[in-house]
Amino acid sequence: MSASPAALHPAETQAALAAALREAHGPGARLVAWTGDPLTQHGRRRVVRYDVEACVADVPRVHRYQWVGKFYDRDEDALRVAAVLRELAVTACGGGAGVVVPSVIAYDAPGRVLLLTYESGKSLTSAIAREGSVVLAGVGRALAVLHAAPISLDAMTSPAVALDHLRPKLAELCARFPGEAARLRDEGLELDRAVPPAPPAPAFLHGDLGTAQLLWNAGAIVVLDFDDCTRGDPALDLGNLLAQLRRLTLRKPGKLPDLASLKGGILEAAGPRVAQGRHPRCVSALRSPRSGSAPAGRLVRAGCAAAEDPCSDLRSDSTPGGRGDPAAPG
Repeated sequence: MSASPAALHPAETQAALAAALREAHGPGARLVAWTGDPLTQHGRRRVVRYDVEACVADVPRVHRYQWVGKFYDRDEDALRVAAVLRELAVTACGGGAGVVVPSVIAYDAPGRVLLLTYESGKSLTSAIAREGSVVLAGVGRALAVLHAAPISLDAMTSPAVALDHLRPKLAELCARFPGEAARLRDEGLELDRAVPPAPPAPAFLHGDLGTAQLLWNAGAIVVLDFDDCTRGDPALDLGNLLAQLRRLTLRKPGKLPDLASLKGGILEAAGPRVAQGRHPRCVSALRSPRSGSAPAGRLVRAGCAAAEDPCSDLRSDSTPGGRGDPAAPG
């Protein structure tokens, strides 16, 4: 048996996996062998992929499973994610909805590790580059499904809170690019004056939706990493995703369609509730400065690596998805 250095002690891991098997498949399930490998060296949480071999009662052959263990500092955070994933499985991801989320296997409280199914797929950017409008429409439909899901959450992210989260990044960019500081500060002031009111009927939000949290698998969108899920304006998710797609079009010209095509393809399938939201500008304006001038374009290309998710380029076409933060299952 082997285990990742990021995981529990091998004996503790074996006990957790054996217990999860019994919880999922009954008391007769027996662990035969397992291996553990880290999915990423980045992110807030340790994430390990487990390849599990097991005997299940009354079935002669050995079953093989691929699971992901996501480690948490607090029980309440892990249990919150587990509850959301279970609700999504019942309310949003069945009946050919075109949305896949990891399934909860078990939670090991002593190790504070949430065990989930390992979900694979192609990177979203590669899929868009190859299949274009088909994938964009899938993303739009997935957003519509998630935002309509009746998930119970106390967390709320208002437009004002979303703007507050951007202020440290604005200060970081001003310090890193002093020649652009005045323009960036003016952009921040404009956003302060234009903060929209909170939506009258807050929707369920992913809370950190980007290209690294989405995979494409046989016509379905796999959505990962629900650690930051909240309620609020659906356009907050859309704005976060469009900001990342915009950076990609600036950093790697020609890799993806132009931003207008990307946005249109998603919005056409997402429906009016997302399309009419007013968060996208609040989110994208500070994360992707306007590209109308050469300095702004250079600023995006030079500074986006620090502004965007550090794990977003870890996945390749030949690497299955379902990896760790920020695109960790759960």
